Amino acid sequence: MPRETSGAGFIRGQQNVYIPLPAGTGAAEIVTDWVGGFGFTIESVKAYVAIVGAGAGASRTLRVLKGASTVVATGTVTLTSTDTLGEENVLAVTAADAVFLDADTLTVDFASGGTAFTGGALNLVINYRQRTQQR
Repeated sequence: MPRETSGAGFIRGQQNVYIPLPAGTGAAEIVTDWVGGFGFTIESVKAYVAIVGAGAGASRTLRVLKGASTVVATGTVTLTSTDTLGEENVLAVTAADAVFLDADTLTVDFASGGTAFTGGALNLVINYRQRTQQR
């Protein structure tokens, strides 16, 4: 049976975040400056409805940032995309910005603007890959 990767191939993992949908339309940081302490590359970001969204015409932009302002993943969460439990919302990942080094910070936020939600929650799943660390 052939090997698909070498002994030093990729290891895949997930960072999961429970997100109550914030009231209002101001910027809201859900995770501020998380430092993984290891290098990784984000492969995909998806948000799953944990509590059905509420609010007239609600729509907010959800983002994953590297550092203070580099947008790694972004997507618009709307009332219709949060109307069913377990519904998947896929955020677009910018591959050129998805590589994190040991000391890089990761932030999950809602950008300012949009139309407010009055209820709801998401489970954010960040899939990443990393190489085994060797000395």
